[in-house]
Amino acid sequence: MDKIIYLLKEEVKENEIGDIIRSMEKNKRYADVNSIRQSEAYQAAAVGLKPEIMCTIWKFEYNNEPFLLYESKEYKITRTYIKDDEKVELTCVAKVNNEVNCYGT
Repeated sequence: MDKIIYLLKEEVKENEIGDIIRSMEKNKRYADVNSIRQSEAYQAAAVGLKPEIMCTIWKFEYNNEPFLLYESKEYKITRTYIKDDEKVELTCVAKVNNEVNCYGT
């Protein structure tokens, strides 16, 4: 695992006067980053999804974060797969202008 990703989770807090403050919590992780396998790309396309990358990290490092950041690009985690070797695969689609680009063009 030689690539750096950041798992992102929205944090909602309230300040002393009751205003809601939203921020993103970033957790640095080392991962293997790969393209989507051809078979998985075809299966996803059949239901209208367009996954772009797959990241593999240690299972104990993943806490159901909904987003990740890799090479300055934000992704939504659309699928997780727990492998037998204590790792988890995170299948991701790109976010564009805070919207998930999960559908083909």
